[in-house]
Amino acid sequence: MNMVEINDISFHYADVPVLEDVNLEVRQGDYVILTGENGSGKSTFLKLLLRELIPQQGSIKMFEKDISGGFKGMKIGYVPQNSISKNQNFPATVEEIMRTGLYEPIWKRGISGKKYQKRILEALSEMEMDSFLTSRIGELSGGQQQRVMLARALVGKPELLILDEPTTGMDSVSIQSLCEVLQKRNEKGLTILMVSHGSLKPYTGANRFWNAQEGRIMEEDRKSTRLNSSHD
Repeated sequence: MNMVEINDISFHYADVPVLEDVNLEVRQGDYVILTGENGSGKSTFLKLLLRELIPQQGSIKMFEKDISGGFKGMKIGYVPQNSISKNQNFPATVEEIMRTGLYEPIWKRGISGKKYQKRILEALSEMEMDSFLTSRIGELSGGQQQRVMLARALVGKPELLILDEPTTGMDSVSIQSLCEVLQKRNEKGLTILMVSHGSLKPYTGANRFWNAQEGRIMEEDRKSTRLNSSHD
């Protein structure tokens, strides 16, 4: 099954073309990393995928459903870039942030309070952030906040995980730790699509690498494959 399928997508800001006739797919079980310079179109691509922008041409499917009707029933985890850093005074603890990661309220899931708490602690422990359970999210460093946001995305047990520059603010040790978690999750069946400014090849076990440039998205290391062929 294709977890993501993009057909003939084009997007312009006013008269400036950003993406032209993009065709690509993310298969179930893939671990994909999309890189590109600033202005290459990767941020626009992500906004189209999340329905923050509407394409002038083409269609986008997730879980084999057109996303124009919304994401209902789709188990998607999303980690935005520096989402907390813009709201450093946000009055919430790490535990409260984690609670928002479940797809349904606890009383609808039939999960006891103890099991619920265990899931939160397990997700935080996986990211080495369990000792910060009662800390205010705004008191953490940028790298620590990113790890909490990844734990929040994982606690909901998504089938597709989308990450926007998740390594921002992290040192090399933290990047290595994060990538190890992602690789283990991928090996267990989680499909991952990560947008990154820099190459993470030395750290990851990703099986596909894409590069955005001049309105195209091309697959690296596969010379015969071009995911966007509009500029031949």
